[in-house]
Amino acid sequence: MKRIISSLLAVPAIFMALASCDKEQAGPKPQRPAGYVPDDPDYEIYDVSPRAEQGWDIYTGTGYRYGASVIVNDDSSVDLWLAAPGGTFAEGTDTYLSEEQEAQQLGTEHVFAQYFEFGEEFVCVSLYCPSWSSSTQCFTLSMYSWDTDYSTTVGNAPLSTVRFENYKDNSWLKIYADEAQTGTVKFPAGQYLWVMSDGTETSGIWKCTDPGSNAGTNAVSYIDGVRIDEEAVIGGQTVTPGQFRSMICTVDGSTDVYWDKIVYMHSEDGGRSWSEEKASLIPTEGSRDALSCCDPGVAAWGGYYYVGYTSTENTAGRENHVYMARSAGPAGPWEKWNGSGWGGNDPQPVVTFDGARSGFGAGEPCIVVLNGTVYLYYSWNDWNTVTTRVSTAPADDPNWPARLESHGTVIDKTGTSNPDHTDVKYIERSRKFVAVYTVMRDTDDSYLQLWESEDGINFVMGGRIGGELEPGIINAGMSGDAVGHVRPDSVQYLCYAHSDAPREWGHWATWWSPLVWEKSVSGEVE
Repeated sequence: MKRIISSLLAVPAIFMALASCDKEQAGPKPQRPAGYVPDDPDYEIYDVSPRAEQGWDIYTGTGYRYGASVIVNDDSSVDLWLAAPGGTFAEGTDTYLSEEQEAQQLGTEHVFAQYFEFGEEFVCVSLYCPSWSSSTQCFTLSMYSWDTDYSTTVGNAPLSTVRFENYKDNSWLKIYADEAQTGTVKFPAGQYLWVMSDGTETSGIWKCTDPGSNAGTNAVSYIDGVRIDEEAVIGGQTVTPGQFRSMICTVDGSTDVYWDKIVYMHSEDGGRSWSEEKASLIPTEGSRDALSCCDPGVAAWGGYYYVGYTSTENTAGRENHVYMARSAGPAGPWEKWNGSGWGGNDPQPVVTFDGARSGFGAGEPCIVVLNGTVYLYYSWNDWNTVTTRVSTAPADDPNWPARLESHGTVIDKTGTSNPDHTDVKYIERSRKFVAVYTVMRDTDDSYLQLWESEDGINFVMGGRIGGELEPGIINAGMSGDAVGHVRPDSVQYLCYAHSDAPREWGHWATWWSPLVWEKSVSGEVE
């Protein structure tokens, strides 16, 4: 999990597809017994090597979708989980479209406003407000019922008014319908205008550089009564187009920002089209995983999907741990591991990092099940080491995380040029575990390094994934079946984020391509 600790918030994904795909799984599809491998005397065993075929982008938005976990089902449909930008614990609809943003200073002279409409009742409206590192900034926020036009609307009495005093930098600040600002009364569906006024010197709001709005809100932003959906001259100054960052909250919650969430999609046509992205797993407010749910690693057996993920209590993004959750369906709802069982609001790690506080820690998990054993692979990166470890547990125990036994380091990437997380699959044709990770991550020279093992614990370095690869590879994931197996002659896939120069962290597209496992000419993975 590579993070920038800032306001990376959820936006609608731009998934490039030939057609929409609306089907969502209700539960684990019929699978062979967990970890089953054909025991046929006529079954030919030989080494294979993966080759990526020409692919296509499935995400081209302004944020990121990365750290792919991919399951190919018995009917050849595909389930995909990705890490995506987070948000706040309130639930609702964003008025804006883009993460590209700039801070707009309200100051003592300006008035900011935003028109919006909403088709159902809502609890509050929340605005994302910087203060330029000051803790002494203030402004007044008022909510009006829209009446004909801007000037007529602000000439009426406001429905609600609140004064924010000495607010924290980069806070989500809310206005409610009731005078006490508790959320006990809801705003009805309708057309509204919120207005920021009477500000102090460095009060303000974040403005998206894309002036578009969510189609359900039809929002338009104003500065001093002038629309800014196109370039405007206000007070002798040219103002670039934009949309103020606000959210219409249908479910109230904390204004605390979490960094990442896990999203889910489904495809019936090999990744050409996808179901609508669903926010599948988010952090639990006030808990040990409250900052992030990132780096999904998913497997399914025994009637449940299990997702491993990364989170931390360290606001610098260090000292990460591995967490686990389970669900009867691929999109959730999820029950998180609580230290002794599943569920509740107090998630606990299944792997706890106890190394240097400056280290990344443990995280970026993936799961393989073989012969009744769960193999949980995860990063273990101390301040001066970059490694992959594995722990195992019996797959038939519903509380298997309580029985995890560490086998230590299985792959040491220390000294490798900028490697990222390791994904592992069991290749049934060769009867070997194969691991892959990116070297020279997010550069023009990036490539995918392979390792292999006969027992899932003792790995040796192999070759590389060949074929058609994009430059700037970031956190690649290989597909397998529900228990992390690559079956002979079945269609498989490779998914990773990527970028082109000039590069900016978190501004990545997501690439998808068929992955063919071919017989190795030399008998080794090449």
